[in-house]
Amino acid sequence: MAGRREDAGESDSRPACKYREKCYQKNPQHHRKFKHPSPKKRKNPEEETDERAKRSKLGDEEHLDEEPVISEAVLRGEQEDTEETEEEVAKGQDFLVQDSPEEARFSIEQKFLLEMPSDFFDLWECCSNINKEKPEEALLKAGLTLVGPYDVMTGKLKKIKERKVSHYVCHWRYYYDPPEFMTVIAGDKDEFHIGYYRDDPFHMPCFVASMSSVKQGQIKPLGENIFAGVCSYLTQRMKEENPFKKAPLLRLYKEIESFAKKKDYSLLAVTKNMKKRNKKVVAKTFHGAGIVVPVENDVGYRELPETYGNLKKMLQKVVDSKNEDEQIKNFDAIQEIITNVQFAFDEGDSGTGIELGLNLFTFGGEVFHKPLMHLLSVGYDLLERDPFIDILQAHLRNRRRGSQVSILDTDS
Repeated sequence: MAGRREDAGESDSRPACKYREKCYQKNPQHHRKFKHPSPKKRKNPEEETDERAKRSKLGDEEHLDEEPVISEAVLRGEQEDTEETEEEVAKGQDFLVQDSPEEARFSIEQKFLLEMPSDFFDLWECCSNINKEKPEEALLKAGLTLVGPYDVMTGKLKKIKERKVSHYVCHWRYYYDPPEFMTVIAGDKDEFHIGYYRDDPFHMPCFVASMSSVKQGQIKPLGENIFAGVCSYLTQRMKEENPFKKAPLLRLYKEIESFAKKKDYSLLAVTKNMKKRNKKVVAKTFHGAGIVVPVENDVGYRELPETYGNLKKMLQKVVDSKNEDEQIKNFDAIQEIITNVQFAFDEGDSGTGIELGLNLFTFGGEVFHKPLMHLLSVGYDLLERDPFIDILQAHLRNRRRGSQVSILDTDS
């Protein structure tokens, strides 16, 4: 999604928004990251960068002796007399989505803040050949339905009354879906769903994966594109079905396989690009897909001071606390880790905060929402992955368990 550079203004080194004067985005974070043609003089990007740095940086030398960020008051949900409380960070910047662009590709990016790859649209074409009336139901024989951003194609999202970006980015976002994961296909049982996983919101997805309630929070890579993901699922499903139910699944598989081959999509479960990405993973994280962050001269990531096994035990103690005082006491060990992460932020190791934040998210529990929001907001901000902040903020305000995750079910 990174835009090309403009000729005008050598002093402004930001990449140019590729939609230029036709840009639909009203998100201030988008306009901070990309430059846009305008008759009005824009704010000096260096000043904006300074402001962002001031907002993001934790534990400056002059503040090293201050109370840790996640204090007892914050855990209780009380306001503190600080420049920016956790509550204020969690509120985020919601904004209204303007008139939809005519082209579906741009309309999806406008509403979901992420650009979709070509295979996403090609699957819609494939499903349109299978079921001309309702392409989203073309895979129903396999218990799959096209959802999420595909509802822009079906027109279902026109029913949303309040056109807030927070509504769109939560549409078909399951409880354990991290900001990096975007659901596009829903299954018929066990909260099974298939989606795209990307390390950077301004880059195309790294791979397609599945998640379900069978192994809560676990991300299972299925292939590099959506065709590989669907075919991988169909292959597994055919192994589980009796011969009578297997036949229609096999016919569906062959139709998708044939279309994928015409478009030259690989159906391999693991590709060279996926292997290359795996070598860049700095931390596996609880969800198993891992994270990739820039590391240069050993700066960018450092290991957490606790093993995942011990960290899970600490988090479970907090969840199992019998009362508020016990919960705060049990949180002390986690607070110590958070303090270490703050030092890591100060020294340029942003990946450490993202790792811990995602681990808290994947473990689950509202008690961890405030600290994980803080950790991930700072980490994403330092890496300029701003759309992930918007997605996370909206999700934590609307985080629901179960399979009823269509925003159309709750929008009123």
